[in-house]
Amino acid sequence: MYKLTIALLTLLAAAPLVAQHRIDFLIDAEGARRTGHNESFTPGTRFDPQFGTGGGAGAGLNFFLSDRVSVELKAAALESRLRVRIVGTDFIATSDLGRAQIFPISAVLQWHLSEHGTIRPYLGAGVAHVILRDVNRSVSPSAAGIHFKDPTGLVIDGGLEFNLSKRFGIYGDARYIPVETKSTATFVPTTSAVQMNVRPLIVSGGIAWRF
Repeated sequence: MYKLTIALLTLLAAAPLVAQHRIDFLIDAEGARRTGHNESFTPGTRFDPQFGTGGGAGAGLNFFLSDRVSVELKAAALESRLRVRIVGTDFIATSDLGRAQIFPISAVLQWHLSEHGTIRPYLGAGVAHVILRDVNRSVSPSAAGIHFKDPTGLVIDGGLEFNLSKRFGIYGDARYIPVETKSTATFVPTTSAVQMNVRPLIVSGGIAWRF
């Protein structure tokens, strides 16, 4: 699955180099919410990471191959409150680790339902790679940090584009990674680990500049 998604990501990224109708530069504000859950805990002390709703900013390029078809390449920097619930044989505790840093990178093939007009809805699908930055803060007396394995998976996209002029527009966008996009969190230097279904929902609104 990993090799397949990397191949699809490379193919989508190379498509704009073949032909392009126009290019939109995108910049936006984003909000993110994790909809998955944790599973497959290792025996012993249980570490249960929990991500709160977060946000940040994103930027990208949308290469229009025609009036209806485009390839969007986008990256974002997001922050989310990270807490870890620690469950032992005779105790339960919660450790607040502050802000976790999340960097989603996506390549999406989009279909625009209308060629022209002030309001243009679109749908899309592609691949996304989510980078979860490792945490180097103490979780408990036995765990000094968290190492994440970054997940890759299918992304589904939809939104509305509002054309303000020939050069500028605004847009609202929602993208979701619905498949079993899994990440492994290992609590170093212990052998404790947990498998997480990430499944992020990312909603954004921003400005498009055409050139």
